[in-house]
Order: sequence, then structure tokens, then C-alpha cells
Amino acid sequence: MIAGFAILLVTACIGAAGRYATPPFQPDVPAYRSKGPADAPIVITEFSDFQCPACQQVVGPLEKIQKLYPGKIRITYRHMPWGFHRWAMNAAVAAECAGKQGKFWEFHDILYAKQAVWSRAEENAENAADLMKYAEKVGLDLEVLKTCLNDPESPKAVADELKENRDAWVKSTPTLVINGKRFIGAQQLRTVGLNHIENELAKVGAL
Repeated sequence: MIAGFAILLVTACIGAAGRYATPPFQPDVPAYRSKGPADAPIVITEFSDFQCPACQQVVGPLEKIQKLYPGKIRITYRHMPWGFHRWAMNAAVAAECAGKQGKFWEFHDILYAKQAVWSRAEENAENAADLMKYAEKVGLDLEVLKTCLNDPESPKAVADELKENRDAWVKSTPTLVINGKRFIGAQQLRTVGLNHIENELAKVGAL
């Protein structure tokens, strides 16, 4: 009986380990959602939601890390809009359309800088007006943007990416994958994440 119980316990533990394991996940993204040298020794993949306040808090640290290690950091962005953030999907789709005009990072930056404004919209028309205003400010062709926003493939692409992230057990935003290792939030990025970056650079003699 004891042996049988032990076998059941081990089996349960193995099952739980499989369920909660978080294997490395550093997928490709379109070129317009990447910045930094293509051959950089450090690749940071950011899984983020434009309406998430915690995600806004990693923007500054990521910029500082790129400046701290010039030419050694490549940052890529994955869409992770949460359903409980009313305007997150709209913002993600608009950013994706901005990327197709070569302005993803400019739109990314203004969405986070103005997050407290557009995230308080009460109606869809108000939110759309905010996004159009930001699009104009970063120099997008508004007619091309409208065509992209009205294309059903645009929200589908974001939704497909969200599903792929979830299937890979990305469950929090912001999640930051640094050379295959996961970190959650600005605090981990600034501490253990930064240590990991230095260790990775030391491995390839890039410090």
C-alpha cells in the first residue's frame, strides 16, 4: 500500500511539474517590432499589454539597458492584450498597423506615454479618436491606417499571437524573456534580469 501511494505521489508531482513548467519561448516577430542589432548577443522579448500600468513601468528600464550596453541588446515585442482591459486590443491592433508603416516603436512610445489618457475613454468613438490623434502625431498615413484597422486580418493576427503566447505558458504582463530565461515585471528586470544579461555577455566575452 505504501509503495502504491508513493508511485501515485510521484506521478502526481510529475504531472504538476509538466503543467507548471515554463519552457524557453523566444519566438520570431516581424522586423518592425524589433529594435537593436540583428546579431546582438542579448535578445529581450517583451510580452506586453498597452493598457497595463505595470507594462508601462518597463519602458524606461528597457531603454536604459539598451543605452548601458550599446550595440549588444535587441528588443522584440509580443502582443499580450488582456480581455479585462477594455481598450487593450484596439491599441494592439493600431500599433500593429503602425508597424506596417514603419512606425511601431513611435506608436508604442506614445501609447505608453499617454496611457492614463486613452485608457479612460468611455466609448469606442472616443478611444478611436485618441488613437487617430496619436497616429497623426507620429506621422502615420491615416487613410492607410484606417484601411488596416478595418481589415479583419489585423485583429486576428493579434489574437493569434495572444493564443500562441498563452499556449507557451506566458501568463503575466509584462513578461520579459532574456536569451530564453523568463522574468516578470520591472523589478525583476532591474535586478536578476540585469544580472542575467551580464552573465550572458560574459559568456561570449562581450562585457
